[in-house]
Amino acid sequence: MIFLTFQLLHSYGETLTVCKEGCKYSSIKEALSYAKDGDRIVVKKGVYKEGNIVVGKSISLIGEDYPVLDGEGKYEILTVKANNVTVEGFIFKNSGKSYIEDIAALKVIASKGCVIRKNKFFKNFWAIYLAKSKECLIEENYIKGPAKRRKLAEKGVTETGFGNGIHLWYCRYITIDNNYISNHRDGIYFEFVKDSVIIGNLSEDNLRYGLHFMFSHRDIYINNVFRHNGAGVAVMYTKKVHMEGNRFEYNWGPATFGLLLKDITDSFITHNIFYKNTTGIFSDNTIRTRIEENDFIENGLALKIYSNSTDNIIRHNNFIENTFNVVTNSFHNPNKYTENYWSDYKGFDLNRDGIGDIPYRPVSLFGYFTENYPQSIILTRSFFIYLLDLVERIFPMLIPESLVDNKPLMRKYEWLK
Repeated sequence: MIFLTFQLLHSYGETLTVCKEGCKYSSIKEALSYAKDGDRIVVKKGVYKEGNIVVGKSISLIGEDYPVLDGEGKYEILTVKANNVTVEGFIFKNSGKSYIEDIAALKVIASKGCVIRKNKFFKNFWAIYLAKSKECLIEENYIKGPAKRRKLAEKGVTETGFGNGIHLWYCRYITIDNNYISNHRDGIYFEFVKDSVIIGNLSEDNLRYGLHFMFSHRDIYINNVFRHNGAGVAVMYTKKVHMEGNRFEYNWGPATFGLLLKDITDSFITHNIFYKNTTGIFSDNTIRTRIEENDFIENGLALKIYSNSTDNIIRHNNFIENTFNVVTNSFHNPNKYTENYWSDYKGFDLNRDGIGDIPYRPVSLFGYFTENYPQSIILTRSFFIYLLDLVERIFPMLIPESLVDNKPLMRKYEWLK
């Protein structure tokens, strides 16, 4: 995977200025009707209620002092249908809402080279929506939707009545950089999106996922934070995804996880921090994926891995103060665990090589019981459970005998942060 660097240069022509009083153009639509490819439309401060504004020319649309484009709860606000369009410095609010068509505050359709930068989005159905577009940059936008997750959860409202913050469908070579997204259904959503980068974003308090992948290959997401979402990140039906340097934290609930891997192959998960999630990683049919140099700290379950996940390598991770380190639904182990640090390891290191002399079994008997009999969780930390776990580790009968780290580390693995 190669990082994508965009140098989107525009040779500006004429500058057309829009304002409420004293300018040649009093509306954006009027300025657009006179603009030519390469022109720059500068919109002064004010509130503009112009219904659906359609950009069909290669222009730059620049807001000064954050003019407001108000959809009045009826319209898609701005629709881009041309290449090399820049939209910068606007407030988009109150887009229309529809369960038949995907109405957005800003939609880009079948375009190339778009730049969406430093805008603010409030109370929109979909905020930014790209379809069949490529080589675009979405950066430094502030996106806050109408779905206040905690209040809606108290009322039993589901996510079906809300759209996503940044939504991509059938796109390629897109960079999503340093945006803030909250209070939408999914913070960021990829479907059939390839060769794209998600970097440095904060996605929090979304109803469903902070980030959601579907059928999207060879993508990278690095140095993002996903917290307080219905669930952190879901990567599904996808191959060759690189996940590095992210924080998955406080994604907590009865069916919540930091990262869901569903039907994933040949991917790489490294240098991430999973902190205080119900489940750090939930792996279902994950194949040939490396989980290396991550921190799992104070999660309910650090790693929940089903028996259909095979040929994966779990190496040089730190498992620290999790209630359960590994839970599985099989007596067999088709994956490799080696050289991880387990904070509850009770072994010793006589030759002082930094590796425990006794293998570590990360699946506890109590973890097995709670996976199969959830009501047994009430016995957590009881002396009876401690004795059962001790006997099972010495004479394994129920937990997978082959699921073992033969080289447990005595000290935390120090990967570069």
